[in-house]
Amino acid sequence: MPKSDSRTVNWLRITSCGLEDCINKVVEGSRFLERRTSMPRGRGLGFAVSSYLSGAGTAIYWNDMPHSEVQLKLDRNGGVALLCGAIDIGQGSDHILAAIVAEVLGLRLEDIQLTTADTDLTPIDLGSYSSRVTFMAGNAAKSAAEKVRERLFDVTAKALDCQVDELVARDRRIYRRQRPNDGMSFAQAVQLAESGDGVVTGNGSYTPPKLAGPYKGSGVGPSPAYSYSAAVVEVDVDIKTGEVRVPEVWIGHDIGRSINPMLVIGQVEGSVYMALGEALMEEQTFRLGVHKFPSLLEYKSPTALETPVMHTYLIETIDREGPFGAKEAGQGPLLPVIPAVANAIYNAVGVRIDEIPITPDKVLKAMNDKGKRVGPKAVPPFEFPPLINADVPEEWKGK
Repeated sequence: MPKSDSRTVNWLRITSCGLEDCINKVVEGSRFLERRTSMPRGRGLGFAVSSYLSGAGTAIYWNDMPHSEVQLKLDRNGGVALLCGAIDIGQGSDHILAAIVAEVLGLRLEDIQLTTADTDLTPIDLGSYSSRVTFMAGNAAKSAAEKVRERLFDVTAKALDCQVDELVARDRRIYRRQRPNDGMSFAQAVQLAESGDGVVTGNGSYTPPKLAGPYKGSGVGPSPAYSYSAAVVEVDVDIKTGEVRVPEVWIGHDIGRSINPMLVIGQVEGSVYMALGEALMEEQTFRLGVHKFPSLLEYKSPTALETPVMHTYLIETIDREGPFGAKEAGQGPLLPVIPAVANAIYNAVGVRIDEIPITPDKVLKAMNDKGKRVGPKAVPPFEFPPLINADVPEEWKGK
């Protein structure tokens, strides 16, 4: 079991890990231990766990430039223009960026005017991939907001004749923590700062820490933080046809901190839905160079009718690297579902299917072959380059 503040055998740094809590939640919620040995033939429970990165520690294009950048400009009426190159592709990242800035500055979401993915206006962001936007663009947004807040606190502290560390930004005001009536509106603070040094702006960026291990090739793959997931899947296998249905799923995800729980639950359950499509339906097959399923009429994916009841558990570990402790929730929850489906089928009918999608014909073939495994027989032929022997890190010697 991985632990917080540890390293894996290939030198990946684990900052926070809630895998044990994820396991306990899904096992308890599904009554996995008591039910898996008492279900009738054709019904089964499967369990699996996984880990995923919160954005790659190495950029797509190898350089020392920031991976995400955010610019803020404050208006005299208390509004904030937020510019970021990251694009929202349905995961809710626009909301998260605005929420992070609003939280730091003590504002409301409607006070934030967001402009994203406009290459004429916004600073560079490496893109919406690798489950990185909330983590990396969120860190950049938090950094920019903190710089702006620092400037506003400086002028407010002078006006109130107090120390900066006495101040708090909340409810569209900046005031003394112990004397809430002693303060001013956020807009007044902006006007005060602008009258002294001009327009109030702030820039924030995020570059992952150097995470390479002490051996050749270790710079590829590390992430600033890793999420963890556990899943229990229940299946109903038709003994006569081999058809597999999934009535219920229990999924636990170590999110670090859930900035918006409703959005996170939507992300997690979307991952479960996508995983079930990969596990049972979606197939990339070509015949004579032509795709076997050329349109969505033939290329099947789950509909609302095939989507199971989902029990989602969000585990918070407050990761020190993420914005307010957040980690990824985009792709990680997908990973344990597919092997959990395969394990559930084995529990239900005693056959192992080693490739996806797990289609009815594969299930019937395995059952007719008296439990023989169905899947690839060998690794596809490929000429691998000569092996490189890596030096053993000094920290490992003698262990």
